[in-house]
Amino acid sequence: MYQWLKNRLSNEPFRRSFVQHQLESLPAATLLLDAGCGSQQYREFCGHLDYRAQDFGQYTSDISKGFASELGGKDGYKYGKLDYIGDIWNISERDQTFDAILCTEVFEHIPFPTETIREFSRLMKPKGRLILTLPSNCLRHMDPYFFYSGFTNRYLEKFLTESGFQIDSLEPVGDYYSWIAAELARTMKTHSIFAAVLLAPALLWFMFKKKTFVSTNTLCMGYHVVATKKSDTR
Repeated sequence: MYQWLKNRLSNEPFRRSFVQHQLESLPAATLLLDAGCGSQQYREFCGHLDYRAQDFGQYTSDISKGFASELGGKDGYKYGKLDYIGDIWNISERDQTFDAILCTEVFEHIPFPTETIREFSRLMKPKGRLILTLPSNCLRHMDPYFFYSGFTNRYLEKFLTESGFQIDSLEPVGDYYSWIAAELARTMKTHSIFAAVLLAPALLWFMFKKKTFVSTNTLCMGYHVVATKKSDTR
């Protein structure tokens, strides 16, 4: 029951399934850059690919306390082996190197996200694939490397297109109702039993509200994006 509730309130299982499908659909020997790879949680799906990992490698644990969990834990955040260490908007590699770029849940931690999109375009071969996930809204985490609470589909449409990408799919994740349900569950978990009893009916109400066009466009949890580098980017 607990696991079912956790999966219902989190977009992590959906995101993992999306990323796995996209990576497994890439042709064998595709040269892939995992940009902002962190702990390299998706590397297990890249056995058929030529995998390269990039990160700045400086996060250890959150410096502030709050509702969001500390990703570092008591032993500090663990990176895998990194092929490129440095800023994601200024990666030391030649133009048109990569066949595909994966970047998942990183943009809120980048002070220069638009420059990062342009850097991805520079690094990618024509007709290369960009696999991108990012939040539309989120709580502070990985502090002090937290710069934005989220991005909109309008931001993605504008700057991906201007940077030479064709958007193949741009899918919203969750909606206003699922966001409210997740925050109610978080409050129930972090406060007293009285709060849990009081908020339980509201949690059930919002958990089973039907997603609508309005609820999705009012607020969603994030976006899953697939884009292709155009052959002619002049």
